[in-house]
Amino acid sequence: MRSRLSAALAAGLLSSALLTQAAVAQSAKPTLLQRIRALIGLNRPIAAGGSRSSAALAVCVITPRTELDAKGQAQALVPLPRPTILAAGPLNEVRIDRGDRPVWRQRASSTQAIEGPINWPVEPIQPGEQLTLLLRPRGASGGDFARIQLTGASAKEMRSHQALVERLGSDAKAWLKAVDTALDRNQVALAWALLFAPQDPRSAELDELRREVLRRGCGE
Repeated sequence: MRSRLSAALAAGLLSSALLTQAAVAQSAKPTLLQRIRALIGLNRPIAAGGSRSSAALAVCVITPRTELDAKGQAQALVPLPRPTILAAGPLNEVRIDRGDRPVWRQRASSTQAIEGPINWPVEPIQPGEQLTLLLRPRGASGGDFARIQLTGASAKEMRSHQALVERLGSDAKAWLKAVDTALDRNQVALAWALLFAPQDPRSAELDELRREVLRRGCGE
């Protein structure tokens, strides 16, 4: 009898300890805003190539999530077929090339720069397809663009991510959880794509996250 009571007590203490550890681990997890702030510092501005007059000009691309490869070339693996285009600063021109042929272009006026998100304006990106996104910052001359090679994710990933967007609907809490889950899985490109997707609903929490990312740009 005493042996059974001791075993039951030990089991209860172990269960309590495990629950306490789980609660501590959960409470120690950074908030979504804190995690996003930590990632902002990893963004790198992309130089606008061309004439010497614009050598110091660069573009901070928010989305699609962009990284520099070993050669210093900007690359973006695109998780959704219709990525939002968003830079942290004003632009003079935005262009999309398929192959060597421009398929879409928007130019600013002399008084009004291009600012804010641009919904994907052409046919959806296909799995594995490569396009070039060209961004010319305010003050750059006509041929000085920051160039980003966009590559569509695999067919399986694109189908999965598109299905996720459709399931999320207008539930702001579900969108926040999806962004958090993407970060848990180290899918930063997907987290950014979800955060700035045109389908996501308006909510104070989502808007705060978007403002923070846009405000801090590349963390400089």
